[in-house]
Amino acid sequence: MHTQKSFLHMISLALTLWLLAGCRPMPAEPTAIPTSMPAPTATAAEVGYITGRVHLASPPTPRMVVYAEDQANGKWVSTETEATDGEASYTLVVPPGTYRLFAFSDSGSYAGYSLDDWNLAVINVAANQTVADIIVRPPSQSECGSMFGVPASPDGRFAAVAGPTEACKAAILTPAAPDAWQTIDNGQIQFQPNTTSWYTNGDLAPKTTRRFALYALKGQQMTVNLVAEPASSAAVAISGADGQVLTNPNNSWSGILPVSQDYYIDVIAMTDQVVYYTISVEIPAGTVSSAAGEQYSPVSQSVCQTIQELATRALAVNLTMEASVPFADPVSGETGQGCRLAASGNGNNFASPADVVEAVLRGSGFTEQPSYRADGPTGSATAATRDTALMLIQAEWKPSADAQCPSDQPIANC
Repeated sequence: MHTQKSFLHMISLALTLWLLAGCRPMPAEPTAIPTSMPAPTATAAEVGYITGRVHLASPPTPRMVVYAEDQANGKWVSTETEATDGEASYTLVVPPGTYRLFAFSDSGSYAGYSLDDWNLAVINVAANQTVADIIVRPPSQSECGSMFGVPASPDGRFAAVAGPTEACKAAILTPAAPDAWQTIDNGQIQFQPNTTSWYTNGDLAPKTTRRFALYALKGQQMTVNLVAEPASSAAVAISGADGQVLTNPNNSWSGILPVSQDYYIDVIAMTDQVVYYTISVEIPAGTVSSAAGEQYSPVSQSVCQTIQELATRALAVNLTMEASVPFADPVSGETGQGCRLAASGNGNNFASPADVVEAVLRGSGFTEQPSYRADGPTGSATAATRDTALMLIQAEWKPSADAQCPSDQPIANC
């Protein structure tokens, strides 16, 4: 009996639990949980840009690798330029930072961006900023050698090039004694292979001469031009190692060299302020007979000025006058000096440079030498003589700074 009661009690308890379970509400359907969330919208990395040009001591410019290196964090970028007859343009895309710029050619020649000629300058680039017109150029030369060096390329392709020692720099930068004139030896000029010209830029302190040396052969024709800023603040004088003076201080010279030897090209300060200059030297291949040289001499300054004034009034075009400039014909070997009249414009004051040259020529009474005539879309020049007196006439134009010139059309269509 006891066992039967226990059994009935268990059945009753099980039934009660089953009924209670059956009366519960069914669980709600589970809410779906997304397995992934939408990715946040990615924002482009903020960058800046450095643009400019790169060149070596003289054209052409070979293929160059331009580097921008952030000294603060070691980050760097580079770009390569193609070989070109002049300066090569480049663009560097960089993160915001502070950069030094330098470049190497495949042969190891180098260039850098410097403001003081002694050290690589620093460029600050912010996000979305373009720093433009940064010229990466070779170092100027001094008695210490190259005036700045460059670090090794961060990609390991090129080794570092040391600049001058601090002791040598200090000796140069120490002011000279009052009223003492100093001559700085800028070393030997070296033309790039397969070129006939060379140029360099530099600065000139008051009472200072910078001397360049160049070996050339007897009978070669040498042309030297100097551009100074401010204008007329420097002059160039040329002499031979034998002591012969080829020209007194002037801004240009051209002539047939009388002896095979070193020639000294002196850039001379003419003011009491710092002068910035560009000097170029050209020596075409081959030699000519010096007997044929110095055939021409300029007309008198008064005659040249009279022709200038009459032509200016008649043509309503401003003509500048240089009473005596060098002249050289590489074909015949004839050289000398001549009065030069020159007109320049931007297309508004005259449409055709050739028409201006023709008008001045007709009014001058001189006889044109057709073999010296040169014409192009933006300029025209000729030489005219009366006996051995020489007059050089030229006219040229270039578009104004705001002109919109199509890059795929001749400049004459600008």
